[in-house]
Amino acid sequence: MPRLQVQFWSCVSITALLGLIVTISASGQDPAEPQPKSDSKTADKTDMKSEDRTKTKAKGESEAVTKTDQEWRRVTDQEWQRMLTMDQYLVTRRKATEPAFSGRYVTSHSPGTFLCVCCKAELFSSRHKFDSGTGWPSFWQPIDVRAIAQAADYSEAEPRMEVMCRRCGAHLGHVFDDGPDPTGLRFCINSVSLDFKGAAGAKTSAKTKAKAKVKAKAKTTKTKVAPRKTQPKDSDPSPDSDRGAESGQGEPSTPR
Repeated sequence: MPRLQVQFWSCVSITALLGLIVTISASGQDPAEPQPKSDSKTADKTDMKSEDRTKTKAKGESEAVTKTDQEWRRVTDQEWQRMLTMDQYLVTRRKATEPAFSGRYVTSHSPGTFLCVCCKAELFSSRHKFDSGTGWPSFWQPIDVRAIAQAADYSEAEPRMEVMCRRCGAHLGHVFDDGPDPTGLRFCINSVSLDFKGAAGAKTSAKTKAKAKVKAKAKTTKTKVAPRKTQPKDSDPSPDSDRGAESGQGEPSTPR
């Protein structure tokens, strides 16, 4: 009897195993493998984060005028991360330096005012900007000395003078004493720490110049230049005939 029971239960287990194999082959999936989750929730979360970041940045720009200097000083590091891009945050709040000749304002000569990218304080004017050849926007003076704060920087072997926004404490760059007259200073500023506000009427004048060029080009194409008339060589009078006509004693030419 025990031997018959063993054979019976072994047949039952083999039958169950075969049934499981048939079920797996029919479904075509591994029961142990989890079903892939939809990425819709992840995409929704990403969109919500980007929208929150945009709203926070717009809110920061609108509050730039209403906030006081003390309120800007109390902005937390997490708030700065939400308000700024990664490059702006690393430069202005972590005192990093952008690569040379990588900034958008290195060769900019548009008339206007350069603002702090964090608090929108007016820092530099395009009238005080010059080409230093260093790879960073350079100015020989700020708009107002009270808008700039300076502190000794000993992070490298050679000590430097750090330049910061006085309102929010954003790191801007450094100032050196090898600039042009009349100050002899060179404010070497990172482009990502600046925002730009064009001068009033600058865009209008550019559009006016473009329209004038278009009109001048249209007039040039409409004007037709008359072809220059040239007399044939055979009809040109010879010097001898002219002399004869003047004196009235011209001699006929004899064939050679």
